[in-house]
Amino acid sequence: MKRVFLDTNILLDLVQRRQHLNEAATILQYAYEGKIEVAASTLSFANIAYILRKLPQELFYQLMSRLSEDIPMLPLTPTDMRNAIGNPVKDFEDMLQYQCALAAGCDVIVTNNKKDFHEFCRIPFLTAEEFLLQFDYEG
Repeated sequence: MKRVFLDTNILLDLVQRRQHLNEAATILQYAYEGKIEVAASTLSFANIAYILRKLPQELFYQLMSRLSEDIPMLPLTPTDMRNAIGNPVKDFEDMLQYQCALAAGCDVIVTNNKKDFHEFCRIPFLTAEEFLLQFDYEG
């Protein structure tokens, strides 16, 4: 089964009902159906919490609770941090995400912000739309 790492922006598409909501929801549906395994880093959850911090407290905790129930969390380890520090790049946060995905044995990173991953990523990285097209093609 394909192990799919979801970047922060994919999770934000879900919780903020952004432009790529349908693609993100379809990926999550594939996970519910057991067709793929999805995960995201604890860093993504912290980033999302920061972005959503101005929501009413009850809504904030409902969204965070639902998200953490639906998407397994991968730890960001000290080794991931050291590896990221040892590989200076333009976007340190993307390098942290990559190190987490790599350590977890993910087959692909799904992100709608591919530009910074070109610099360093050795595993496939696709937009949500590209992933769904490839997944539908491969079955």
